[in-house]
Amino acid sequence: MILSFALLAVAGGIVLLSAVQDVRGRDASPEAVIRGYFTALEAGDLDAALQAIEPSARAASSSFVANMLTNEYRISGIAVRQSSVLSRLMGEPDGAREATIFLAITQAVDGIRWEAGPRVRLVQQGQRWYLARPPLAD
Repeated sequence: MILSFALLAVAGGIVLLSAVQDVRGRDASPEAVIRGYFTALEAGDLDAALQAIEPSARAASSSFVANMLTNEYRISGIAVRQSSVLSRLMGEPDGAREATIFLAITQAVDGIRWEAGPRVRLVQQGQRWYLARPPLAD
C-alpha cells in the first residue's frame, strides 16, 4: 500500500513538472511565433510581423508582408511537424521542422473570404523560433 502511494506521488510529480515546463515553453514555441505573426498582420504592424521571419529573409519578405497587413486572420489550427524517433536515432536533430497553419482570411480591401493551409519551414536560432519565410508567400 505504501509503495502504491509512493508511485502515485512520483507520477503526480512528473505530471506537475511536465505541465510547468509546457507552460513556460509556450511563449517561445513555434505556435506562439505563428500566432504573433498573424496578430501583427491584423494590427497592421509591419515591424512586428517581420520579427517573426528569419532575419536573413526579412528584406526579401518585406513587400509581401506589407501587402498582407490589416486583413483578418482566423487560425483554426497549427500542426507542427517534429523529427520522428527513427529520424533522431539516425542522426537528425530533435525539434520542430515545419508547421502547417489552417486559417481563414478575410481581405480588408474587398471583404473576400478564403481559406488556406500553408506549410512553412521553421528555423531555430539560439532559443528563438522563426518562420523561414512568410506563410502564403508561395
